[in-house]
Amino acid sequence: MRFVLAIVSFVIGLLLVALAVGQRTVFEPPSSLVASSTSRSSAPVTVIPGSTLNANPGYQRINVSGSGKVFAAYGKTTDVDAWIGDAKHTTMRFDADQAKLVGRTTGSESTVPDPAGSDLWYQEYDGAGQFTVRLPKDVSVIIVGDGTSAAPSDVSVTWPRDTATPSVGPLLVAGGVFLLGGIALLIWAFVHQRRGRGPRRRSGGSRPPRVRASRRAAAAGAQVPARGRRGRRAFVAIPVVLVGALGLAGCSSDYWPQGGSAASPTPTATATGTATESEPTAATKQQISRIVERVAEVAKTADGSRDAKVAAGRFTGAALDLREANYTIRGKDSDVDAPPAISADQVCVALPQQTDSWPRTVFAVVAQDCDAKSAPQALTLVQDSARDDYKVAYDVSLEAAAKIPSLAPTSLGAALLAPNSKLLAIAPDEIAKAYGDILAKDDDSSYASLFQSDGDGLRSTIGKDYKDKKSKALPDTAKIEYSSEVPDDSAVAIATDGAGALVSADLNEIEKVTPTAAGAEVNTEGAVKALSGVDSSTKGISATYGVQLLFYVPPVGTDDKVVLLGFTQGLTAASEVQ
Repeated sequence: MRFVLAIVSFVIGLLLVALAVGQRTVFEPPSSLVASSTSRSSAPVTVIPGSTLNANPGYQRINVSGSGKVFAAYGKTTDVDAWIGDAKHTTMRFDADQAKLVGRTTGSESTVPDPAGSDLWYQEYDGAGQFTVRLPKDVSVIIVGDGTSAAPSDVSVTWPRDTATPSVGPLLVAGGVFLLGGIALLIWAFVHQRRGRGPRRRSGGSRPPRVRASRRAAAAGAQVPARGRRGRRAFVAIPVVLVGALGLAGCSSDYWPQGGSAASPTPTATATGTATESEPTAATKQQISRIVERVAEVAKTADGSRDAKVAAGRFTGAALDLREANYTIRGKDSDVDAPPAISADQVCVALPQQTDSWPRTVFAVVAQDCDAKSAPQALTLVQDSARDDYKVAYDVSLEAAAKIPSLAPTSLGAALLAPNSKLLAIAPDEIAKAYGDILAKDDDSSYASLFQSDGDGLRSTIGKDYKDKKSKALPDTAKIEYSSEVPDDSAVAIATDGAGALVSADLNEIEKVTPTAAGAEVNTEGAVKALSGVDSSTKGISATYGVQLLFYVPPVGTDDKVVLLGFTQGLTAASEVQ
C-alpha cells in the first residue's frame, strides 16, 4: 500500500509540474496584440488618434507600409486636427470584438500639402517601416502618401499583452510537495519492508558457507560495481529535477498571484518631449530648438546666396525687410557685411505662448554659449496657421548688460497680451511711438520719465545727439529732416513673471536730405547709394532705417521703468524724393 501511495504521489507531482511547464510553453498566451486596418479609403490622410493608441495598455508599435510615398508623424492631437482642416481623412478606431482597426472617413478636400518638415510634429518618419512609441491620449499619429492619392492603407498597431501566468508558481510548488511526499513514502515503504523480513533459521544439518559469485569474481581479480550505486544515482536525480522546478518557480513574479489590483501602465509624455499641463502651449522645448535650427539653416543659405525668396520662408515683417535690403546692398557693394548669423547651438530661453489656436508666438534667446554671454540674440517667432512654418518677426541683438526678467518655464508658457493692454506701464502698441519721440528729443520728450536711460546704447547710436551732429555736418546748401513711423499692429507682447511683459516692436527712422539752394545737388554714398541706385539728386534723398526693438515693460502702478533690452537697426529703403 505504501508503494502505491508513493507512486500516486509521484504521478500527481509530475502532472502538476507538467501542467505548470505547459502554461509557459504550449499553453502560453501570445506576447502581443496586433490590430490591422481593414478599411480601404481614397482619403489622402489617415489618422490614428491617441484614444485608439491607448485602447490597450503599454507601448505602441506602429507599422505602415505602401507601394508609393509613405510619411508618418505624431504630434498634439489638436495640432494634427488643425493641420488636416477640411481635408478628407480616415480616422482609425480599435474594435475590441474583432481586434482590428476600423476606419471612418470624413472631410471634403481631396488633397493636402507635403507634411514633411512641419513645425507641429514631435517626430516624423519618412518611408515605410515601423516605429515604437508610448504616446499619451492627447497625441495622435498622422499618415500621408503623396498628398493627392490615397494614404497608405496597410497600417497596424501592436500592443504588448500580459503573459503572466500566476498559477505556475503554485503548481510547481504543489508538484514539488507531492514529489517530495512520494520520495518520503518510498523511503518509508523500503524501510518497513526491510524491517518486516526479520532473522530466518534454516532447518537441517550444517552446510558449508556459500560463497557468492561476486566474491568469487573479486577473488579472481574482476572488478564488480558496488551494489546499489545505480539506484542511488536515479534516486538523486529526482531531487535535482525538483530543485530545478522550484528554482524556475521563484525566478519571476509573473509566476505568482499579485496582491491587490495591478495598475495598468499609464502612458507618459517622455517619448514626445511634451508635458501634460492645464494650459496648452504653442510648442515644446524640443520643438522650439528644432525650429531655431531650421531658421538658422535658412538664414545661412539665404544670407550666403543673397536670396530673398529663401529668406521669406523663415522671416517676415521687420526681420525680412532688413535682410531683403541687405541682399540688395551687398549685390552692389561687397564691402557691406551680411546680417549677423543666427546661432542654433544653444537655446538659452524658450517661452511659448499659452494657446492651442492660431496665430501663435514663441520667444527664444539663442547663443553659441549661454554661459559665456556670446552676443545672444532674441527671436520673436510667429506661426500664422497650422500649415505655416514659424517665421522670425524680430531678430534682436541683446545689449551686453541686458537682463531677461524672470519667465515661466517652457512647459507652462505665457500669455500673449493684447496690443492695447492697460495692464502695463505703457500699452504695447504705443511703445515704439514713445521711444521714437525719445530718440528725437531725448530728455525733452514727454515719455522720458517712463524709460530707463542707463544702458540704452541705441540713444547714443541714432539718438538726438547723433542727429544734431549729422545735421550740423551738412553744408549750407542742404538740410536734413527726421521723422518716425510705426507700422500698424506690429507690437508683440508676451507676459513675464510679476505681471510685466517682453514687448517686441519695430520703428522706422526716416532721414530726408534735400537741397536748399537752386541748382544744388544731394550726393549719395555707401549703402544709400547702393540701395537707391541714385548717385546724386536735385530733389533730395530719403533713407529709411528699420529698427527692431525689445523692451521689458513693467506692470502698471509700479515705479519701475521700461528697459531697452536689445535692438537691431539697418537701412531698409532709400530713394529719390518725389
